[in-house]
Amino acid sequence: MSDTQRKIKWGIAGLGNIANRFTTALTEHCLHGELYALSARDPSRAATFANKFGCKKAYGSYEEMAKDPTVEAVYIATVHPYHKPLAKLFLSNNKHVLVEKPAFTNLADWLEMKALAKQNGVMLLEAMKTVVFPAYRELKSFLVDNDIQIDSIEASFGNQHDYDPELFIFNPDLAGGATLDVGVYGLWFFYDLCRVLGVTPSKPRVKISCLYEGSNVDTDACFEFSGTISGTISASIVQNLPRSARLTGPDIDITIQEKWWNPAYIEIEYRGKKSTIDHRVKGNGFEFEIDHFSELVLQGKTESAILSSEITARVLDTMEKALIDSGYQHLTQPRR
Repeated sequence: MSDTQRKIKWGIAGLGNIANRFTTALTEHCLHGELYALSARDPSRAATFANKFGCKKAYGSYEEMAKDPTVEAVYIATVHPYHKPLAKLFLSNNKHVLVEKPAFTNLADWLEMKALAKQNGVMLLEAMKTVVFPAYRELKSFLVDNDIQIDSIEASFGNQHDYDPELFIFNPDLAGGATLDVGVYGLWFFYDLCRVLGVTPSKPRVKISCLYEGSNVDTDACFEFSGTISGTISASIVQNLPRSARLTGPDIDITIQEKWWNPAYIEIEYRGKKSTIDHRVKGNGFEFEIDHFSELVLQGKTESAILSSEITARVLDTMEKALIDSGYQHLTQPRR
């Protein structure tokens, strides 16, 4: 069997809700990856998860899975303050690593782990699934092929939550808050579009606030960009924000409809003519990043033109500086 026919054997580290969604996609909708092993700090949790997905390898520690020579790629799905020690563990054991967003809470950790990945000849990428969706990739091709000029981008991601200190998004020790939890999506979106359009983004004006005094996390954040492409990127963990994203420019008006961060239906009005990009998703959307990452491993590559490491670095740098400048430095260096 050739490398293009076989499937990459995945291990899952951390077995919460997002791991459940990732594993569902991996087992039901992927062409190039398969579930091989999973791990958690709690052996009973690992056994329950393994039983649900029919996985024969269930490890009650991350170290055990890291030492399994059959595991080729690992998806890190824990809360983000724990990403770095797990990335270090798996990269040091020569595993390719896809780490859930935000990859880390500061730029230095990203650069350190990228250096470790390079040293060991393996791949480390951030799991920003939005940019791997077929509709979004077709939109970028449309912009490039037609030499479209965009001068404004608006995107927000916000869901209403009542304050609950037990929720990780309100927990400063777990690097909660709007910027790191959902702001990462909009910043990735803005910077990625600037990259494909050949525009250097400006430094944003940032407004970060906290609705609940004493919670020590940011509940709302807004990043405003000026320059060749202006942008308004908003995030909230306490209010529902618009779920469509809009790109405008001379003779062009583009709307990515409901849940723009899972782009499937895009409306375009260009020079007076209307068209659509329609790629309805059969799975939950995680399958696109899984297959892309798996294909890169099969091809012996350690970087992606889509899940850009440069964009990850830029986004982390922007979030870290914004949080520090706004008095939330503790979220960028959480307890581990």
